[in-house]
Amino acid sequence: MTGLLDTRARATAETMIAKFGKAMTLTREAVGTSVPSTGSAPVPATSHAVIGVVSQPSNTVLAMGLAQAGDIVVLLAAKSLTVAPQAGDVLVIDAANWQVLGVRSMFSGELVATYELQARS
Repeated sequence: MTGLLDTRARATAETMIAKFGKAMTLTREAVGTSVPSTGSAPVPATSHAVIGVVSQPSNTVLAMGLAQAGDIVVLLAAKSLTVAPQAGDVLVIDAANWQVLGVRSMFSGELVATYELQARS
């Protein structure tokens, strides 16, 4: 059962990220290939407009080898998303492609409030 914290935390995350974030596109690459003998067509990639806050991995994360110099961390509000991000997705930020390496879900109770993505160009 969702509670008051879910409602407030998700709304606050959405408001703050919308205010301080930047526009980007989250793309889920197509899975499968066309098979000429059966006439099936590949599933097209799907793109979703999102707003995220971009930062750098912490020095501790870099020192532990969990990220590389040049990686980015992107915070997305879950409430405004129509699809949950996953490893393998691509973020397009300022015409640059960033491969999503990992996703961490941060819960506000029963529901995800934000997603933290680690990405590499």
